[in-house]
Amino acid sequence: MVLQGVVGKLGAVFIIIPQPVVGGLFCVMFGMISAFGLSALQYVDLNSSRNLYIIGFSLFFPLVLTRWMAAHSGVIHTGLEALDAVLQVLLSTSILVGGAVGCLLDNVIPGTDEERGLAAWAKEMSLEAAGASDDGDTYDFPIGMSLIRRWKWTYYLPFMPTYEKGKFTALFVKKKL
Repeated sequence: MVLQGVVGKLGAVFIIIPQPVVGGLFCVMFGMISAFGLSALQYVDLNSSRNLYIIGFSLFFPLVLTRWMAAHSGVIHTGLEALDAVLQVLLSTSILVGGAVGCLLDNVIPGTDEERGLAAWAKEMSLEAAGASDDGDTYDFPIGMSLIRRWKWTYYLPFMPTYEKGKFTALFVKKKL
């Protein structure tokens, strides 16, 4: 899309596409994006009234709030114009409001891990199932690793690929007599 705006010839190609075709492409594209977002709910217990309430309220409330904010644009008065403008923009963004409301309700309303889908996600995302390797070369730099491995002080820095967990803290542990 950026390239189309910069190079006029590419932009001209997309101008001659009929509007119904562009509308159909947008419907397919946004449908796929929505389906991908809703696929995160595959492990959630949708027979639970708790979860149905959270999903329904998180989808409906942002629609209402954003329309209300558009109709009442000057309603926020904090005393700082910049903060008023930031709050106006944030509360007018439906995806932000929906995500915040959903996250808040999911963490405030009590529910079991199975009901929330956390137990199934934990099984799905376990490291053993992914076949994680213990090679250690995954985080190596492309060049210079032989030099870094010769410097023993790099084993104590957590951001280095040679870091070994527990070495630095072992220096400060009191030994029992």
